[in-house]
Parts: sequence; C-alpha cells; structure tokens
Amino acid sequence: MLLPPEDVNLDELERIVASQYEGASGTLEFVPLGEDSWAFRLGGLWVSLRRDLRGHVPAAYRVATLLRESGLDYVLAPLIGADGRTVRAVGGYPVVVFPLVAAEQVGRTRPTTDELERITSMIAEVHSARVPHDLPDEDFTLSFDADLDSAMAFADGPEPDGGYPARLFSLLRAHREQLVALRFEIGQLGRHCAGATDTRGITHGEPSAANVLRTTEGFMLADWGGAMVGPPERDWFHVGRTLGVDIAERCRPQFLRFYEIRWVLSEIGEYASRFMRNCAEDQEDEAMWGRLLKYLPDGRTLTV
Repeated sequence: MLLPPEDVNLDELERIVASQYEGASGTLEFVPLGEDSWAFRLGGLWVSLRRDLRGHVPAAYRVATLLRESGLDYVLAPLIGADGRTVRAVGGYPVVVFPLVAAEQVGRTRPTTDELERITSMIAEVHSARVPHDLPDEDFTLSFDADLDSAMAFADGPEPDGGYPARLFSLLRAHREQLVALRFEIGQLGRHCAGATDTRGITHGEPSAANVLRTTEGFMLADWGGAMVGPPERDWFHVGRTLGVDIAERCRPQFLRFYEIRWVLSEIGEYASRFMRNCAEDQEDEAMWGRLLKYLPDGRTLTV
C-alpha cells in the first residue's frame, strides 16, 4: 500500500509489536511499497499489516516456521511473539512480524537462467517437504464469489453519477458476457480438478516475483499467508506468470487453466469491491485502478 491505513491506531500497533518481539526499537516507520498490505519497520523488525482479511490462518505461518526448521533455510518465516502466536489482530487486520532482511524483490532485476533453476528447485522442495501441519486443503471453490455477484449486480443496476463507480460500471457492462463465460468455465474446471486423483503437497500459494527475495546470500521465499495443501500447479502458475519460466511440462492443462482464471477473477472481485463505492481518489486509488485495468482492459477485449 502507498498510504498508511486511516482506520488503524498506529500507536497501538507499535505498542503491541514492541511488547511481543525482541528487536523492536525506535519509532514505527511506514514503508510505501505499493503491494497489497501495509508495511512498517520497527528497529530490526518488518511488520506486515494484512489488508486482505481472507486467509492468513495461523497454520499457514506455522508451516513456514516448520519448513525452515526442517532445513529449508530460504523460507522467510515469521517471528513467534512472546505469547507464542505468529498472527494477531490490530484494528481488525491480521498482523505478522518478520526479521528485517536486506533484500530486493527478484522481479526488480531479471534472474539469470541459473537463478531461475534455483528458484524452481526451492519451490519443488517445498512441494515434497514432509512436516507436520494442519493446513487447509484446496477445494477449488472461489472465496470471492460473493464479490463477483455484487459486481455483476452493480453492473445490472442504475448507472452511478460519476467518479470511480461510474468508470467501474462502464467496464463491467463492457465485459459482462466474458465474465459470465469465465465464471461458467471455472466452475467446470473446479469440478474436474476436485475430482482428479493427484498427489498433493504443501504449496506456498503465490511464489511470484514479488515474493521471491534476492539477498547477498541467495534467495528467500516470503509471504506464507496463502500456504495450503494443494496441487503443484497452484504455485507453478505464479512462477510462469511473473518469472517467465516455461511451466507447461510441469502442469496439467485443466489445473493451470483453473488457476489462470481464478487469479483474474479474484483480482477483478477485489478491486471492483473497492470501486463500487465512492473513494478518496488519491494515489492509492489511482494505483489500484491501474491494477484493475490489467484485468478489465478499457476499450479492449478481456482475454484469459
């Protein structure tokens, strides 16, 4: 996020983090990264306030710790607080704290062929890891279905007067038939994938270029809030999408297509929910509108 949250008491956030973790010193500093969560520094800590309220179950972060303890030292696991918890809520949002690591997102500098091989081997090791866990299982349903229902109802209603709601209305009306077709297709794909016999394992959920960090000592895999037991395609889709790795031989077409469509529809559902109502129309909204246009192109056909 580019701007700090307006509905969170940052003094309370600083107090809670300082009371739970060693390494907290100085003043809480907001870091405008432009990602989907609010980021802060506090001494030697990296504090992540998660905007997306779905997911982020404690089990997902616990498995990161267990993976790192099992020998996968490239897993950037969250810190455990003095009370034994890794996830706590401040202002209604999940908060997760990590050690501050000097790193850059791998997408900022194109990885070499050798580096891409290392990254893919890391993810494959996660898939084959055997550690105790109580992760949820992929069920091939859409947690954001209600968001899409609301967006479609919005497009079928009266046209708003102006601002982002009016712009969203036009986009949704222009792409309505395509969205209906995609929802029908993913329903069929979901039923196929759920009924397929496959070997499932631990999956990260989004090992994209933004979540692979380059350090002076190698790569680290960050942001484990979406960890789940699922098919390997759940991760390989993001590797192909953001790192340009040829994943065709690793993936079953129906599974890959499911995750392609789910990603697009989840992004549309998330941003449409924001722009159906009047917004502040600040730099945050401008950035998010730009993200939405990647998936609902203005004046062009939607393709997935």
